[in-house]
Amino acid sequence: MRARAGALLAALLVGVALPVPTAPAAAATPVPLVDSYFDWLVASYDGVRNGLRRDIEHVHGDQLVIAGRACTAASPCTVGGPRQSTAACTSLQFISVYLDQRAAYEQRSLSSVETGLVDEFAGAVLAHRLPKDPNAPKIFDDAVASTPDGQIRYFTSFGNAACGEALLAAHEATGTAAYLDAATGIGEFLLRMQDPRAYYQAYGVHPFVDGLGQPTTPPGGYVDQISSWSNLYSTMSTWNLTAIAFLQRLETAVAPPDDRYGQSAATARQFLGTGLQLGADWYTFDFASPATSQNRVVAQSAYSADCRDNRWHRKGSCAYSNGQIAGGTLGTDMVEYGLAGLYDHERQLHGASAAAAAVTTLYTTYTSLPGWHTASASDPLDCVDDAAAGAVDPYYPPDNQGPTPSGDARDYDPHLSFGGFFRLTPPDENAEAKYYDIVGFGILAELRKQVVPAKFAAGYQRLQQADRQDALYALLDRSLAAMFLPARDADDLDGDSDTTEHLCKGTRGTLPVAHNGLGILKAVGYAGTR
Repeated sequence: MRARAGALLAALLVGVALPVPTAPAAAATPVPLVDSYFDWLVASYDGVRNGLRRDIEHVHGDQLVIAGRACTAASPCTVGGPRQSTAACTSLQFISVYLDQRAAYEQRSLSSVETGLVDEFAGAVLAHRLPKDPNAPKIFDDAVASTPDGQIRYFTSFGNAACGEALLAAHEATGTAAYLDAATGIGEFLLRMQDPRAYYQAYGVHPFVDGLGQPTTPPGGYVDQISSWSNLYSTMSTWNLTAIAFLQRLETAVAPPDDRYGQSAATARQFLGTGLQLGADWYTFDFASPATSQNRVVAQSAYSADCRDNRWHRKGSCAYSNGQIAGGTLGTDMVEYGLAGLYDHERQLHGASAAAAAVTTLYTTYTSLPGWHTASASDPLDCVDDAAAGAVDPYYPPDNQGPTPSGDARDYDPHLSFGGFFRLTPPDENAEAKYYDIVGFGILAELRKQVVPAKFAAGYQRLQQADRQDALYALLDRSLAAMFLPARDADDLDGDSDTTEHLCKGTRGTLPVAHNGLGILKAVGYAGTR
């Protein structure tokens, strides 16, 4: 173990890219998952650390041509590929926790090379902040932007909560005061996103109005997003429960404790928890705003946020029927992050048993939905393997978490996660579930070990034994063959005005690896992987 660590650190010292893991033939003693994750995140691909990447989408189809080039399975076209702070922050948190736990296990302090690696990732995260203008304070001051470039940058409450957690972990691992200061700045940003009224009254507007168009107080959540033009987007999502866990942890970390952070978390928990109870993703508030290009409140079109009705919704629908939310899609990650944030907040205050009690009913409700999660609609691999085309059997019992699946190995595994998306109406297109299996296992690992320990154990075993040949291996070796998503060219990528033609999307993701590793470290601990 020490020899392996020494060799790894030597490679980091001289800047040599670590080899990308390959699929083991039949290793008697495989490398522990958390070690594989660390190796992959600090390795470089095209001159960039894997842990600083978000994803890259590849597309191909029978007739798809983009910029004069045919896109095929063997030679897919690449669209996008931004560096995103949420991915970098999740990697920073995993690396900080991993190195800290490993050093404690080996009964030593972090080496200068290890602290240097934390500093490198933290520096990449902090590079996403805009320079402050002391003459014009902004609501997004001290926040981390989603991407480091572009004329307009966007700052999200969810992403900043992730970055705050990462900076707290970096501070705990290295003792660097600047990381705690940066995390505190993010805490202040979240307080402003909970009640941003003061930043808009100067323009003669009020970001929250009631059904009669009269000014009202904010409901208690954190507004999802603001741009560098101070344009505020009118949604509050359940995954911002991650912010309540961060703010509670921040209150403990600062000296003396700052009651504002704990009070903010308590208020947001009460409001955002309502969204989980209603089976919703996001809340859209009504607003008044001038028709100017900057310093205004705008609708979040991605969520159909032009509902503007001060109510909870699911993605893609504003509808209510008989007083109940109707239609739309429940995004699995929104639910998983929300449950995990609620659990973490309660655990910090009252311990693991109380936290499990606080989320058990919600967890049971969501895993019992009879919905159309996309993996049950058709085989996702028909995108890259025509021989695998066809419907997937409805192979799970009502709770979608049964011990004996009857589907094949390519299908959604209920021991890992919720899988894909919850579709409460029949889907128009399908999404491959394994990406979400891997992310979801990490997000929910600590919670599930307390609430459904047998299923957590089965999922952990599944990861260790099988996924290096499956979705996890597709991530680690970047081959992505099992990670393509069947879809349609709805955005007309090839410019031929045909938005119905077939294409496939593949994901190169940092988040599944980093989240999965974090979940293992939280639930099992580094020592438990030895």
